Amino acid sequence: MHRSIMKFHIKYSILLGFIFLSVFVSNSAAQSVGQNDTIIIDRILAVVGGHPIMQSDVENTFLQNRYTGVQLSGDEKCSILEDIMASKLLLDQAELDSIAKTDKEVEIEVNKRLDYFIEMAGSIEAIEESFHKSMPEIKQDLFSNTKEQLLTEEMKRNLTIDVKVTPAEVQKFYKKIPKDEMPRIPEQLEIRQIVLKPDISAEERQRVIDQLNGYREQILAGKSMATLAILNSDDPGSRSQGGELGYIRRADLVPEFTAVAFRLRGDETSRVVKTEYGYHLIQVIDRKGQTINTRHILLRPKVSAEAKQETRDKLDSIARAIRTGESEFEKAALRYSTDEQTFANGGLMINMNNGSTKFEPRELPPEMIAVINKLKIGEISDPFESKDDNMSTVYKIIYIESKLNAHQADIKTDYQFMQQMALQRKQSEALNDWLTDKQKSTFIHINKDYQGCEFRLPGWVK
Repeated sequence: MHRSIMKFHIKYSILLGFIFLSVFVSNSAAQSVGQNDTIIIDRILAVVGGHPIMQSDVENTFLQNRYTGVQLSGDEKCSILEDIMASKLLLDQAELDSIAKTDKEVEIEVNKRLDYFIEMAGSIEAIEESFHKSMPEIKQDLFSNTKEQLLTEEMKRNLTIDVKVTPAEVQKFYKKIPKDEMPRIPEQLEIRQIVLKPDISAEERQRVIDQLNGYREQILAGKSMATLAILNSDDPGSRSQGGELGYIRRADLVPEFTAVAFRLRGDETSRVVKTEYGYHLIQVIDRKGQTINTRHILLRPKVSAEAKQETRDKLDSIARAIRTGESEFEKAALRYSTDEQTFANGGLMINMNNGSTKFEPRELPPEMIAVINKLKIGEISDPFESKDDNMSTVYKIIYIESKLNAHQADIKTDYQFMQQMALQRKQSEALNDWLTDKQKSTFIHINKDYQGCEFRLPGWVK
């Protein structure tokens, strides 16, 4: 489901795009055939349970690591093969335990990742050009890999969910780390913000409604809604698919969209529907059980230059009052900010990746980093333009509450970090114990060319 109308609470990091990147690298590599001296014919390198592992799987990951700068110790391709075999063991157990992910759950995850990369690339067209494929074809390529990853991650969670660490174990873990191997904590920032959303004029809203009503009349007269969506929709995730969103549960849609979509019959076209993302026309394509497949046209009202300037001026006044002591940032955030996630907390931003109030610079949007680089602790920024989670234009002022410079980890100041490291180590050990035991009861065959690998875990070669 595209985040144009879906509830969206977590900002995805670049790591969530590795499956996407793997396909991209594979596509790029395929384009280079004929330019290199060696062409590798695909073959089976290993079989784990009923799951074959192809040489292309290893080669694609190897290229991906080169592309992203990841380096593995030892023989890299042997390490990659072992990681894939471990993943297949988890997948095999997930199937035995009847762990399931519906097609809709997988589709939602694929769309989230695609939405992120569409933002990164700038447009659907740029993605399609890179792949030399249409967006539906790209989604199909991503589907099976994404489903497998979701199943293996669920299995991994099930195996490690009960693993805990005590304070004594954290202390012991910390003391065992050699001084020259002590990890470095990256720079961390705590930031407060006041967010204002420019007003959209009644005339602009009416213009959008009238435009959608015009499209509705064309559809009722026989025009294809899919064609109109491709040409006019402001939803980048569904536009190239004729506005089609795929099969989605009621809970995955915002309420206003759900209320209308689940009442439509046949190929009926809705009247204009308003949601927090803009204005929509909706058509039902099909129903399966408790899910519904719809197409829509989304139009977002445009913010005028005058409204943008008014918002900047208002934020300027708020910032001036804070700088002169007439107001406090926290009270001003509570009074003026329109950001639902931070206004009640005095504007203090919450890192949705870990639930803390600390951010590494890489976790912040580029426009905010550009402002932060010019600020000292306690200074109030000038207003700057940004986007909210609905991709609507907003303006912000911020100040840095605290800044912790990059440093070598110390258990007194970085206990939470060390606790997480100790937990991850213990979970990894528990998972390795499980894998070692699972190897014994699972059919595993490795191509003779890779049987000489020095694998991390014994038991792969039988």
